Amino acid sequence: MKAGNMACLLLASLLVILLVTSCTREGSGQIPIGEQELPDMEMQDAWYTLSQDSDSPLVMHASQITIYRTDRDTMLENVRFTQGAELSGSCEHASVSSDNKHAKLTGKVQIHKEDAENSVTIVTEDIIWDGNANTFSCEGEVLVTYGDGAQIRASGFSAAFDENLYEFGSILEGTLVQ
Repeated sequence: MKAGNMACLLLASLLVILLVTSCTREGSGQIPIGEQELPDMEMQDAWYTLSQDSDSPLVMHASQITIYRTDRDTMLENVRFTQGAELSGSCEHASVSSDNKHAKLTGKVQIHKEDAENSVTIVTEDIIWDGNANTFSCEGEVLVTYGDGAQIRASGFSAAFDENLYEFGSILEGTLVQ
């Protein structure tokens, strides 16, 4: 009987030592799980439509979509998108505002628009899509290549694709001919 009590005491002592050595007073700096805002939905290989009440919504296909019920943005990863038959593109990440009418596209953004009159390809690291005005704009560097091969590298850019209107902040390289 004494050996059994001794074994229990030894086992209890070992458990206390393990608990004390595995716990520290310092926090990890992370938010405790009970206080984190967890997503309401995560989808893989899914479609997302922006500005659904518009005649020409931006339809996005992403490898992962994370949706929050709160005022947080919806996050999309590895995105390909279209707007009608004339506009297509891709980016690494997209952040869609809670109003579902604005999106920030980041990481190797490429946008291509082609209609009967013109074609243009835009390459940048980040750009904003405004669904209310149906425009794209960015403050950073952008490379615009027209269908005839002409290229303009600029800092700052906006495009109203419905009107084939492109504005540049400051042209860094290339020539703009009207």
